[in-house]
Amino acid sequence: MTDRPPFNPFVPPQRHVSRAMVSLRPVDDPEHEEHYVDVCGSARAYERLTTWPDVVEDILTTGGYVLAFGESGCGKTALVNRCANWVRDALREALGAKVIVVDLRRHALALESSSVAKRIGWACAKLVKVLRDEDALVDPDAPELKSGDPDLILPELDSLLDPSLALVVLLPDHLDLVREVHVYASGMLSPRVLYLAESALLTDAHVRKIELELEDTRPPIVLRLRTLTRADVARFVGDRLDRHRAAGPYPGIDDTAVAELVATKSVKTLQRTLLGTFEMLRREAVNYSEAYAVTVDDLNRYTRGIQS
Repeated sequence: MTDRPPFNPFVPPQRHVSRAMVSLRPVDDPEHEEHYVDVCGSARAYERLTTWPDVVEDILTTGGYVLAFGESGCGKTALVNRCANWVRDALREALGAKVIVVDLRRHALALESSSVAKRIGWACAKLVKVLRDEDALVDPDAPELKSGDPDLILPELDSLLDPSLALVVLLPDHLDLVREVHVYASGMLSPRVLYLAESALLTDAHVRKIELELEDTRPPIVLRLRTLTRADVARFVGDRLDRHRAAGPYPGIDDTAVAELVATKSVKTLQRTLLGTFEMLRREAVNYSEAYAVTVDDLNRYTRGIQS
């Protein structure tokens, strides 16, 4: 029997799809659900949505809007993906029918400086195209759809959609989220449609303003993520080191290095730094064993290497 080859425990499950550092997407691969770790308050944020009173009934009867916000790299996209997966499953169970997840976050960078009206018009056009492709519309030639006007289409999606369907729509991040949230949540909601959005630019004051302005109509469900802490780092490192024990040999990480990793500031950078450091040591092969513990010097060598 041959020895197991050295293994990098920080290779994310998405790497079999792409070499990019993409976020967890359980909506595409159910196995990703098992890889979530409670960092930056993500477990509490997720629980806030899943335990929100009558959330599924509200989506079915009036529609809804969920807003995740926090610093860049804190895990908002992964959280939104997880929420989309949960909502899809919950709506499927409630409806006993199909739920379509429409991800409008891709290819939207050019819209960041556009007006709110242009962004909503773009999102509406993309959404209608997907619904046509999915054969999800009662009448693809309905006058509202032909108009291309979001004010006529989005609030009426319930009547335009096949009655057996529901939608989960992932909206792109953008610069004027305060106004955009207000427009969607105050006038664009439709039964059987949930919008999920995220922002790295909003502050608590911005979000409180949104909640106050919409408290008499339909305020969004707000999911707050916080700054990375040492406990977050230790939890993430511990999870990844423990879950892959059977995959092959790899080092541990000493406590000083764990403390140093807090300076990475974000979950995304934490993941990238650990993946790169372990990969560097695996290629060197000198210390890549269960008897070794990754040090601050190892982290610094990797960081200097990618900066040079």
